Amino acid sequence: MPQSKQLIPEFGEKMPAARVQPRSSLTSEAIIQAAILVIEDSDELKDVSTKHISKKSGFAVGVLYRYFKNKEHLFASVWMYFVTRLHSSLISKLEVFPNFGTVRQLMMLITEHYFDDLKKRKRTKVIKFYRLYIQSSGEPENISKPIDVLIKPLDQVIRINQSGTIRVLEEDEIRIYLRAALAMVRSDFLEGNPFFGTPKHQQFVLDTLVRMFQK
Repeated sequence: MPQSKQLIPEFGEKMPAARVQPRSSLTSEAIIQAAILVIEDSDELKDVSTKHISKKSGFAVGVLYRYFKNKEHLFASVWMYFVTRLHSSLISKLEVFPNFGTVRQLMMLITEHYFDDLKKRKRTKVIKFYRLYIQSSGEPENISKPIDVLIKPLDQVIRINQSGTIRVLEEDEIRIYLRAALAMVRSDFLEGNPFFGTPKHQQFVLDTLVRMFQK
């Protein structure tokens, strides 16, 4: 079976080497990564076929359909693959956040994670995969759901924090605040607004989150 290649540096995060994945997960990941390469090399999505993806991944076309219902399902999975890893990579940072860290330090950790990641991305590539998800997904309204993976880890950080600067929130509040934070960072990036990533933009997002979470 082909080994999973390293993710494209300017777009995806490589899975930690120490984490052992089931064979089925490795296979679907290898197929997704092959799809990414084929899509990036194609001028039009209509030019992307399962035969191309099969050849790039080293798996037969039948294997592709064993893991993905159709080409649209595979395309939608590409975007979710990226964003799921982006959000999940913040969890390890939250797990080591000091118990006496202040609300501003915690919000700085979160905002820097997303700004640093998007700043190194090529917007044209991100837009391509974003549009691909919207067009191919049967549930485009769920595009913000992957960030929910951070609710419990962030709730845990808040509850054990001893700085006296962070207020305890309900999980629904955390969910809404996280999605608001993502929108504040992502929207200007996707729109190509020159305001994105400027010191003023980053300071605005940080100050807004501090107001949301502070006691």
